[in-house]
Amino acid sequence: MTPSTGVTSAVALAPPQTQTRGALTQLDSLRCIDCHAQLSLPQEHSTTCAICGRTYPVRGGLLIAQGELTGKNRIAAAFYNSERWLRFRPWEQLFLKTFGGLPGARMQILRHLRHLRGGKVLEVGIGDGENVALLPRSLQIAGIDIAERPLAACRDRYPKRGLFLALAEGEHIPFADGTFDAVLSVGGFNFYRDPQKALMEMARVTRPGGRIVVADELPDLYEWGWGHLLGIPQLDDWLMRRFWLGPEFTDMVMNTRLDVRALARSALHRLKIYSIWRGLGYCIVGAPPHD
Repeated sequence: MTPSTGVTSAVALAPPQTQTRGALTQLDSLRCIDCHAQLSLPQEHSTTCAICGRTYPVRGGLLIAQGELTGKNRIAAAFYNSERWLRFRPWEQLFLKTFGGLPGARMQILRHLRHLRGGKVLEVGIGDGENVALLPRSLQIAGIDIAERPLAACRDRYPKRGLFLALAEGEHIPFADGTFDAVLSVGGFNFYRDPQKALMEMARVTRPGGRIVVADELPDLYEWGWGHLLGIPQLDDWLMRRFWLGPEFTDMVMNTRLDVRALARSALHRLKIYSIWRGLGYCIVGAPPHD
């Protein structure tokens, strides 16, 4: 399981003197998540939508653009903002090592963006930015995530990369239609509050001719756990609750039923779905329906 899942809406803003031209270009395409009008640059501690009047306060370098999370997004955000995620992460890294480490595992997905030599890419669920170093420096990268803690780590990890980062729900992406040449999401898609809506949002913000790439582990991967293989599924439930994911996240994992192919067909055009990670994961590659 990789960070992160569906998302809160808030924009990570560097001081004006450190913002790159790329980041400022991204700001020009911000939109209000209520009425969808274009948002102006923040002044002092906030910016206000000129159409509906919604105010987006700036707090700690973040433009806060949504209220309390609900459903799976709330559960996922609590997990990735907690110490429990840090304790679980070595297990994720062990999983990745079996596929050649982080570059080997991630390039099975990022190869679908090799055609890009420039332009804008949005990563939904950017987490602390593990994919950033694997993408060409010629790209303008924006990222959104539900969890503030890893997102802040991403900002601090790449201070000179010109990233535009937002704490934002995948179901409510705060960018205008057709802003990006490609949209990427690696990990967490299985547990979005509304994965179909999030996929439709990814398609909406992708320009005609652009590409959407979404990858995650199999929704029923927990059935490959030690307990299930030994015929003692209760063991996996206990391990996840006690040591890895906690009660709420474990319940969410165990009760998730997702038809990945049907979801992808409902939102994307020119669709292909690839098996990755030796059959333990999937990678959706498609185009927006307006393509």
